[in-house]
Amino acid sequence: MNIPKDTDIHKHYIKHHRLPFIFGKAKTVLVQCCMQFQGNLHVASVYAGSDCVELKGPEVLAELIRLLRLLNLCYLFSKRPFPIFLESAGYSPEDVLLQEPKAGLLKPAFTILDDKETKCFLLLIRGTHSIKDTLTAATGAVVPFHHSVLDEGGVKKLVLGYAHCGMVAAARWIAKCTTPCLLKAVNQQPDYKIKIVGHSLGGGTAALLAYILRERKEFFSSTCVAFAPGVQLNTTANSHAKVKHFILSSVIKDSYIRMYET
Repeated sequence: MNIPKDTDIHKHYIKHHRLPFIFGKAKTVLVQCCMQFQGNLHVASVYAGSDCVELKGPEVLAELIRLLRLLNLCYLFSKRPFPIFLESAGYSPEDVLLQEPKAGLLKPAFTILDDKETKCFLLLIRGTHSIKDTLTAATGAVVPFHHSVLDEGGVKKLVLGYAHCGMVAAARWIAKCTTPCLLKAVNQQPDYKIKIVGHSLGGGTAALLAYILRERKEFFSSTCVAFAPGVQLNTTANSHAKVKHFILSSVIKDSYIRMYET
C-alpha cells in the first residue's frame, strides 16, 4: 500500500517536518494503523473492544504525523550509517549526546539526540540488525520484572510482571549506560522530556527501559513509542492500568513482530 503524494498527510508532513517522506510498503505502517483504528474488522474482532470508536479529525492527523516522524527516525537509524542518518534526519553532530553504534550480545545499538523541535531527548534503540541482535531476541526465557514507577504526581506505583530475558538485559544495560548522560541533560534543560523510541527488538527494549527510567524522580516524565514490539512483558491487569499512559505501542494488523524489508 502506497501513500499518494497529494494527500493531506503528505502535504502537512512536507511543510512542517525536516525528515524526508518515505514511501513503500514497509514505511506506510501508520496509514495501515489508522485503518486499523478506524475499523479494520479482521483486527478489531480480535484486539478491540465493543466500545471502540472511529478516530478522525485534525488531532488524529497531527498524531499520525508525529508518529510517522518517529518511525522514519527508526528506519533511518536502522538502515543508514550514523553520519548519513544524522544528515537525513536533519540533525548535526552537536545534537548527539551519546552514541553506541555497534550492537553486542544483549546490547543493542542506541543513541540519544537533542531534538530541539519537540524539546525532547530522543533515545533511539535499533531493532534486530545483526546476528548478535538476533541472539538477544532469541534469549526469550521468562524472568521476573517488578518495578516501582513514578506517575506525573510523583506517586510510586508497583508494577508486577514477567518479561523477555534478552530485552530485560538489554534495557538494564542501556539504562546503566545512559543514566549519567540523561541526568546531566535534564539538569541543564529541565523543560525537556525524555522520549524512548524503538522498532521490533528496539521497541520491546524501549518499553522495558521506560519502566526502569521512571523509577527515578528525575525521569518520571519519560515516555515510550514502540513500533511492532515483541510481546516482551506480561503484567497483571491492575499493573497495566498504572502504566499504559506512558507507553504507546503501534502494531500492524495481527503482526506482533514486523521486520523492515531489506
